[in-house]
Amino acid sequence: MNICHIYFYDGWLSVSPTTISVAKILCKHFDKVVIYAQNTQFKKYKFEEKNIEVKYLYNSFYWKKSDKPLNFAKKVKRLFKNVDISKDWFLCIDESSLEPINDIAGENSNIMYLSLELPDTKQTYTEKQCETFNRMKVVIVQDENRLNTLKQVYKADDIEQKAKIIFVPNNSIPKKSKKNLVGVVEQFKNIPKDKAICASVGMIESPVYSLEIAKVFNEIDNAVLIYHNRMKINKKKPYTKQIIEANSNNLYLSEQVYDFEDIEFAYKGIEIGIACYRPSNDDFKFIGKASGKLNFYMTYNIPVIVNRLPGLADIVEQYNCGVVIDDVTNKEEWNNAINRIKSDYIGYTSRVAECYKYEFDFIEKIKPLEKFLIIQLKT
Repeated sequence: MNICHIYFYDGWLSVSPTTISVAKILCKHFDKVVIYAQNTQFKKYKFEEKNIEVKYLYNSFYWKKSDKPLNFAKKVKRLFKNVDISKDWFLCIDESSLEPINDIAGENSNIMYLSLELPDTKQTYTEKQCETFNRMKVVIVQDENRLNTLKQVYKADDIEQKAKIIFVPNNSIPKKSKKNLVGVVEQFKNIPKDKAICASVGMIESPVYSLEIAKVFNEIDNAVLIYHNRMKINKKKPYTKQIIEANSNNLYLSEQVYDFEDIEFAYKGIEIGIACYRPSNDDFKFIGKASGKLNFYMTYNIPVIVNRLPGLADIVEQYNCGVVIDDVTNKEEWNNAINRIKSDYIGYTSRVAECYKYEFDFIEKIKPLEKFLIIQLKT
C-alpha cells in the first residue's frame, strides 16, 4: 500500500486551502493520505475522499506554547512505533516539520516539502533542519522570491539540482458550494448603491494594515469598506475597537462565517479586493503568490488594490488586473485607484481572468507534481 503522511504542526487545516488541495491531489496517487494536525479553534475539516484521514492531536490546547512543537512531535512519533515506513512518503509543511520527519523517516528518502509560511531569515536553523531540507525530492513553493529565502535559511543553494521544484500559488481546487447562503455583501442592506464595494477578506490585524486602511477610508466618499474574517469578528478586541472608532463613515464588519467548502460566499458581491501587507518579515515582504487574499480575488474575478511589495505588485502590474499604491495611508492614492478600476471595470475583470488562467489556476500549477509522482510510484 502506498501511503503519504503529511506533517502539519500548525494545524490550521480548515483555513489552509493549499494543504487541503494538495492532500486531494495526493490521494489520487496514493492508496492513503494521513494528515497529522493540531486541534485548533477552527472547525475540523472533513474530507469527502475516503482515503484521506486526519489525525487531530486533541490536547494541544493544554500545552504551553514553548512545549507545543516538541509535544506534538512526540505524539506523532508514537504513531509510527513498530510500523514499517520504508516505502512510505512524507510531506513536511514548513520548518517545524523538518526535524520530526527526519527522525521518523530515518534513511527513507521519499520526502517532500510544502512551504506555506517562510522561515525567519534572522533566526538560525539547526543542522538537522538544513540537512533534512537538502534531502527533499520535491519542494513546493509559491514563487522564485520565496524559494530564494528557503535556499538561504536552509543552506541549500543547489536545491534545484537535488529536488523537483514546483511553483504552486496559495490557492485551492475550485468547487461549487452545495448551499444557498447569504453572501458577504448581501448581509448589509444599507450599502449605498452608488459606492464602490471594497473589501479585505481574511485576517483583521496589524500585518495587513487593517487600522490604517479603515482610517483612510473614513475620508473616502466614493466607496465603502467591508472587513470579513475567517472566524467571527470579536468587536471587543482592542485592535478591532480601534478600527471601529477610526471609521464611523463607511466601514462594515461582516457577521458571516463560512466553512471552507462555502468560501465562494465570502467573495460574493465584492467589486474591489484589498491585499496590502506590512513588510515586517520575509513572509510578508515576499508575500506574492502566497497571499491567500490575492489568490482568491483572482479566483472570483475581483480586481485588486495592493501595496508595492515584490511579487505582489509585479504580478498586478504585469497583467494590469488592479492598481498598486505606494502609501496605504494616502487618501489620494486610494481615490485614484478606486476611480481607475471603476472607470474600466469590465476591462479589469477580463484581465483578472487572464491572470488567474496563467498564474493562479491550482489544477494547472500542480500538474508537475502529479507527473513526478506517476513516475516515482511506478519504480
